[in-house]
Amino acid sequence: MSVLPGATTPPWTSFDVAANCSLTGNYFAWVVTQDNEPPFPEVAKFWRMTVGLDGAQNLSDTRVIEWHEWARSNGSDLVYQVNILDACRSELCRSIGSEIDGGLAGFGVLASYGLGAVLLTLYGAFALRGLLKRRNTTTALSEKPHTAPPDGTPGLLRRIDEALRCTTYDLFTAAAFLSLGVQATEIYSQIAPAAHRYDSSLQLIVSALAFYPLAAMLPLVLASGRRSLLKGAILVALFVVHTAAWVLSTNGAQDDYYHNEMPMDLCPQNHPPQAVVSAAMFTMAAMVWMPPLFGVCLSVVLCFYRCNSRVMWQAKWLDKVAQGAVALYAAANFICMWGAWTALVVFIKGASRRAEDVWNLGQALALTPWISVLVEAVSIVCGKSYIPGTEAGVAGRLPLGFDVVRQEKVLHQQEDTGFLDDSPVH
Repeated sequence: MSVLPGATTPPWTSFDVAANCSLTGNYFAWVVTQDNEPPFPEVAKFWRMTVGLDGAQNLSDTRVIEWHEWARSNGSDLVYQVNILDACRSELCRSIGSEIDGGLAGFGVLASYGLGAVLLTLYGAFALRGLLKRRNTTTALSEKPHTAPPDGTPGLLRRIDEALRCTTYDLFTAAAFLSLGVQATEIYSQIAPAAHRYDSSLQLIVSALAFYPLAAMLPLVLASGRRSLLKGAILVALFVVHTAAWVLSTNGAQDDYYHNEMPMDLCPQNHPPQAVVSAAMFTMAAMVWMPPLFGVCLSVVLCFYRCNSRVMWQAKWLDKVAQGAVALYAAANFICMWGAWTALVVFIKGASRRAEDVWNLGQALALTPWISVLVEAVSIVCGKSYIPGTEAGVAGRLPLGFDVVRQEKVLHQQEDTGFLDDSPVH
C-alpha cells in the first residue's frame, strides 16, 4: 500500500477524515474523478487537519504540495482505498455531483411533461368515454361524430370534451415543439467538445420521455386527413431528430458508464438505475422504428394483394389491422410515458442536487408550450361567445351563426336517413 512521502503510515485508513467532512468530500471527489481540483488553500487545510502526524498543523506549503502531487500520481490506487471508507460518504457524493446538471432534467421539465401526460390522459379518457357512449347508442344518427348540439347550455363534461377535441392540434404542436427543443439541446450537448461528460444516461431517459407523448398522440394526429402535408413533414422531422438523439445519447451513455464506473459504484443514487436506462434505450429504439418498418411490411403485403386493382387500398381487413396496430402502439407509448416520468421523479427526489440545477430559467421555459393549449381549452370551457364544434372532422371554435348551419345539415341528414329506412327492399 502506498504511503506518504516522509511518513510510515498508509493514507486514508489512518487519517482523521471525519474531522471536516466538507473538506474530505471535496478532496476525495477530486481523487475519484480527477475533475474539479480544489484550490490550494483547501488542499493545505485538508492535509493539515486530517493527517494524523505530529506537527501536522505546522506543515509547510512545500510538504503539502509534495503530498498533493503524490495523491495525484497515485490516484488509481487511492480510489480503491476511498471506496472502503464509509465516513463522509454523503459529502463525497454531493461533491461528485449527480447527472442533474441544470440542462435537460429538472423540475421544469418534469412539470412540463407531467402536465402533458395529464392532458393526454384526459383526452384518452374522454375519447374512450365517447366511443363507449356511441357503441351503446342504438340510433344510426348518434353513431356519427357530427350530431347536433343539444339545446341550451351544454354541461361541464360536454364542454371539457369539446375543449379537448378542439385543442387536439394545439396539444400535438406544443408537444412537438417541446420535443424538438429537448432533442436539439441533447444533440448539441453530445456533439459539443467536452473533456468530461457525466449525464448521458439521464439525457437518454429525458430523450425517451420527450418521444413517448408524441407517439401516444399518433391516433389523434391520424384521425383525419386535414393538414396531411404539414403532419407528414413534422412526423418525418421528428423521426430524424429522435433517431439522431437516440444514437448520440446511447453512445454517450455507454462511454460514461465505462469511464465513470467507480463514481457510480460509490454513489449509485446519483445515477439513474441501469435497468431504467436500458429500458429507455430499447423501448425508444423500438417505438421510433416500428411505424416505418410496419409501413414497409404493409406495403410489401399489398404488392401481393390484388395488385391489378385499387381495391387493395380499400380492404376492410387492412383498415382493421392498421387501426389495431395504431391503438396498440399508442397504448404502449402511453404506458412508457408514465413509466419514464415516474422514474425521473424518483431519481431526482433521491439524487444529490443543487437548487440552481433543478430550477432555473431554462426549466421555466419548458412550461411555455402548454400555455396556448390551456388558454384555448379554458376559454372553450368557460366562454359563451363561441360554440365549439367538430363538424366533419374539423376541430375548432365556430361562430354562433354557424350553429344554425350545423343544425340544418343534421336535419337534412335525418331526412335522408329516414327516407332510406322507409324505402322498400326489393
